[in-house]
Amino acid sequence: MGQGITVVGVLLSIACAYFAKRYDNAMDVIQLVFSFVNAPVFATFVLAMFWKRATGTGAFLGLLGGISTSTLVHGLTIAEGKGGWLGTALYTFPSSMAQNFWLRSVLSLSVFVLTLVISLATARTKSDEELKGLVYSLTPKLKDDEQNFLLRPAVLGTILIIGCIILNIIFW
Repeated sequence: MGQGITVVGVLLSIACAYFAKRYDNAMDVIQLVFSFVNAPVFATFVLAMFWKRATGTGAFLGLLGGISTSTLVHGLTIAEGKGGWLGTALYTFPSSMAQNFWLRSVLSLSVFVLTLVISLATARTKSDEELKGLVYSLTPKLKDDEQNFLLRPAVLGTILIIGCIILNIIFW
Protein backbone atom coordinates (compact mmCIF):
# COMPACT_ATOMS: atom_id res chain seq x y z
CA MET A 1 0.00 0.00 0.00
CA GLY A 2 2.81 2.41 0.86
CA GLN A 3 4.52 1.91 -2.49
CA GLY A 4 1.24 2.35 -4.36
CA ILE A 5 0.45 5.60 -2.54
CA THR A 6 3.99 6.82 -3.23
CA VAL A 7 3.49 6.26 -6.95
CA VAL A 8 0.12 8.05 -6.83
CA GLY A 9 1.70 10.93 -4.90
CA VAL A 10 4.52 11.31 -7.43
CA LEU A 11 2.04 11.26 -10.34
CA LEU A 12 -0.13 13.87 -8.61
CA SER A 13 2.95 16.02 -7.99
CA ILE A 14 3.89 15.88 -11.67
CA ALA A 15 0.32 16.78 -12.69
CA CYS A 16 0.29 19.68 -10.21
CA ALA A 17 3.62 20.95 -11.56
CA TYR A 18 2.24 21.05 -15.10
CA PHE A 19 -0.90 22.77 -13.82
CA ALA A 20 1.10 25.37 -11.86
CA LYS A 21 3.30 26.02 -14.91
CA ARG A 22 0.34 27.78 -16.55
CA TYR A 23 0.37 30.50 -13.84
CA ASP A 24 2.76 33.42 -13.52
CA ASN A 25 3.50 32.88 -9.84
CA ALA A 26 2.86 30.42 -7.05
CA MET A 27 0.58 32.80 -5.15
CA ASP A 28 -2.06 32.65 -7.90
CA VAL A 29 -2.08 28.84 -7.71
CA ILE A 30 -2.23 28.85 -3.90
CA GLN A 31 -5.14 31.31 -3.94
CA LEU A 32 -7.00 29.17 -6.48
CA VAL A 33 -6.52 26.05 -4.36
CA PHE A 34 -7.63 27.97 -1.24
CA SER A 35 -10.74 29.08 -3.15
CA PHE A 36 -11.75 25.46 -3.63
CA VAL A 37 -10.60 24.08 -0.26
CA ASN A 38 -10.61 26.68 2.53
CA ALA A 39 -13.72 28.67 1.61
CA PRO A 40 -16.20 25.77 1.74
CA VAL A 41 -14.76 24.34 4.94
CA PHE A 42 -14.86 27.78 6.59
CA ALA A 43 -18.49 28.39 5.54
CA THR A 44 -19.50 24.95 6.84
CA PHE A 45 -17.75 25.42 10.18
CA VAL A 46 -19.22 28.87 10.74
CA LEU A 47 -22.74 27.67 10.05
CA ALA A 48 -22.36 24.53 12.18
CA MET A 49 -20.73 26.46 15.01
CA PHE A 50 -23.58 28.94 15.38
CA TRP A 51 -26.64 26.95 14.23
CA LYS A 52 -27.61 23.84 16.17
CA ARG A 53 -29.89 22.58 13.39
CA ALA A 54 -27.01 21.91 10.93
CA THR A 55 -26.69 18.22 10.08
CA GLY A 56 -23.79 16.13 8.85
CA THR A 57 -25.66 15.29 5.65
CA GLY A 58 -26.35 18.97 5.02
CA ALA A 59 -22.70 19.87 5.61
CA PHE A 60 -21.34 17.12 3.34
CA LEU A 61 -23.76 17.73 0.49
CA GLY A 62 -23.37 21.48 0.93
CA LEU A 63 -19.61 21.11 0.53
CA LEU A 64 -19.99 18.99 -2.61
CA GLY A 65 -22.58 21.32 -4.11
CA GLY A 66 -20.54 24.41 -3.29
CA ILE A 67 -17.37 23.00 -4.82
CA SER A 68 -19.35 21.99 -7.92
CA THR A 69 -20.78 25.51 -8.17
CA SER A 70 -17.33 27.06 -7.86
CA THR A 71 -15.96 24.69 -10.49
CA LEU A 72 -18.76 25.75 -12.82
CA VAL A 73 -18.02 29.45 -12.18
CA HIS A 74 -14.30 28.88 -12.82
CA GLY A 75 -15.11 27.07 -16.05
CA LEU A 76 -17.34 29.91 -17.25
CA THR A 77 -15.00 32.81 -16.41
CA ILE A 78 -11.54 33.84 -17.61
CA ALA A 79 -8.77 35.77 -15.89
CA GLU A 80 -5.41 36.36 -17.56
CA GLY A 81 -6.10 33.49 -19.96
CA LYS A 82 -6.89 31.00 -17.19
CA GLY A 83 -10.25 29.39 -16.60
CA GLY A 84 -13.02 29.35 -19.17
CA TRP A 85 -12.41 25.69 -19.89
CA LEU A 86 -16.13 25.03 -20.47
CA GLY A 87 -15.93 26.79 -23.81
CA THR A 88 -17.89 30.02 -23.61
CA ALA A 89 -16.63 32.56 -21.10
CA LEU A 90 -19.48 34.52 -19.58
CA TYR A 91 -17.21 37.02 -17.83
CA THR A 92 -13.57 38.10 -17.98
CA PHE A 93 -11.88 39.17 -14.76
CA PRO A 94 -9.03 41.70 -14.79
CA SER A 95 -6.79 39.44 -12.67
CA SER A 96 -6.54 35.94 -11.23
CA MET A 97 -6.91 37.38 -7.74
CA ALA A 98 -10.25 38.97 -8.70
CA GLN A 99 -11.42 35.65 -10.13
CA ASN A 100 -10.32 33.82 -6.96
CA PHE A 101 -12.13 36.38 -4.78
CA TRP A 102 -15.39 35.87 -6.66
CA LEU A 103 -14.92 32.09 -6.65
CA ARG A 104 -14.60 32.20 -2.87
CA SER A 105 -17.63 34.45 -2.56
CA VAL A 106 -19.84 32.27 -4.77
CA LEU A 107 -18.54 29.12 -3.13
CA SER A 108 -19.10 30.35 0.43
CA LEU A 109 -22.60 31.57 -0.35
CA SER A 110 -23.59 28.36 -2.15
CA VAL A 111 -22.16 26.14 0.62
CA PHE A 112 -23.97 28.22 3.23
CA VAL A 113 -27.33 28.11 1.41
CA LEU A 114 -27.09 24.42 0.43
CA THR A 115 -26.07 23.35 3.93
CA LEU A 116 -28.92 25.36 5.40
CA VAL A 117 -31.57 24.00 3.01
CA ILE A 118 -30.37 20.37 3.14
CA SER A 119 -30.09 20.50 6.95
CA LEU A 120 -33.69 21.67 7.18
CA ALA A 121 -34.76 18.84 4.86
CA THR A 122 -32.92 16.08 6.77
CA ALA A 123 -33.54 14.70 10.25
CA ARG A 124 -31.46 15.97 13.13
CA THR A 125 -29.40 13.15 14.66
CA LYS A 126 -27.82 14.87 17.68
CA SER A 127 -29.59 16.14 20.77
CA ASP A 128 -28.88 19.52 22.35
CA GLU A 129 -26.96 17.75 25.11
CA GLU A 130 -24.63 16.09 22.58
CA LEU A 131 -24.00 19.43 20.85
CA LYS A 132 -23.05 21.21 24.08
CA GLY A 133 -19.51 22.53 23.66
CA LEU A 134 -19.74 22.40 19.86
CA VAL A 135 -22.50 24.93 19.13
CA TYR A 136 -22.05 28.42 20.54
CA SER A 137 -25.64 28.92 21.73
CA LEU A 138 -25.61 25.62 23.66
CA THR A 139 -22.22 26.12 25.31
CA PRO A 140 -22.23 27.51 28.85
CA LYS A 141 -20.67 30.96 28.98
CA LEU A 142 -17.60 31.39 31.15
CA LYS A 143 -17.60 34.13 33.74
CA ASP A 144 -14.35 36.01 34.00
CA ASP A 145 -15.28 38.23 36.97
CA GLU A 146 -12.68 36.58 39.20
CA GLN A 147 -9.75 37.30 36.88
CA ASN A 148 -7.53 40.33 37.03
CA PHE A 149 -9.07 43.18 35.02
CA LEU A 150 -6.28 43.18 32.40
CA LEU A 151 -6.44 39.40 31.89
CA ARG A 152 -10.08 39.35 30.83
CA PRO A 153 -10.35 38.38 27.13
CA ALA A 154 -12.52 41.36 26.14
CA VAL A 155 -10.20 43.90 27.78
CA LEU A 156 -7.00 42.28 26.52
CA GLY A 157 -8.43 41.94 22.99
CA THR A 158 -9.47 45.61 22.96
CA ILE A 159 -5.99 46.69 24.10
CA LEU A 160 -4.36 44.58 21.38
CA ILE A 161 -6.64 45.94 18.64
CA ILE A 162 -5.93 49.52 19.72
CA GLY A 163 -2.19 48.72 19.71
CA CYS A 164 -2.42 47.30 16.18
CA ILE A 165 -4.28 50.38 14.96
CA ILE A 166 -1.68 52.69 16.51
CA LEU A 167 1.20 50.71 14.96
CA ASN A 168 -0.52 50.78 11.55
CA ILE A 169 -0.92 54.54 11.78
CA ILE A 170 2.72 55.03 12.81
CA PHE A 171 4.23 52.76 10.16
CA TRP A 172 1.80 53.38 7.29
